[in-house]
Amino acid sequence: MDPEQLTNAVFNEQPPSEIRTARLLVRAWQPGDAPMLKQVVDANLVHLQRWMPWAMHEPSPPEVVAERVTQFADAFSAGIEWLYGIFAPDGNDLLGGCGLHPRIGPSGLEMGYWLAAEQTGKGFATEAAGALTGAALALPGIDHTEIRCDPWNLASAAVPRRLGYRLVEQLRHDAVTPAGAPRDTMVWRMTREDFDRRA
Repeated sequence: MDPEQLTNAVFNEQPPSEIRTARLLVRAWQPGDAPMLKQVVDANLVHLQRWMPWAMHEPSPPEVVAERVTQFADAFSAGIEWLYGIFAPDGNDLLGGCGLHPRIGPSGLEMGYWLAAEQTGKGFATEAAGALTGAALALPGIDHTEIRCDPWNLASAAVPRRLGYRLVEQLRHDAVTPAGAPRDTMVWRMTREDFDRRA
């Protein structure tokens, strides 16, 4: 595996607030990011609403987005969950978002990601997910990461496959689409041992 995609740095009790890859700045959300986030989400509603349940409630007023970004930053600092913006290297252009969520048990973190429509097909999701995989598996007590996605979301499913995740399960009708229809979920997993072999 490309070592630039999976970073195996050592971090303390929570992942770093900023990770630089070959082409990206993956950075924890800051309150000043709210206007940029609103602009990108509002411009990509049709694209995002196809796969992202949270996008079904957009667009939101500027003050709601500002409060949301503040909550993201507070949750990061408190170690509740770690949400990041995916930026161009200079930090001036928002390409998408990603995050690590402690909702799959005490020794694992689930990862999610999204990109603006015009940023898809360039390998950015793979690059960001690779960086977060390394950050997650460097944490004490974390021995695996998972990426869960709709089987019909071929672009999203390609990301864990490229990074060497294993498809360990396909859950039947365990979730719903953003429109409310039942759907399956693919469960992709990377263990610390898998990561060490591939890094």
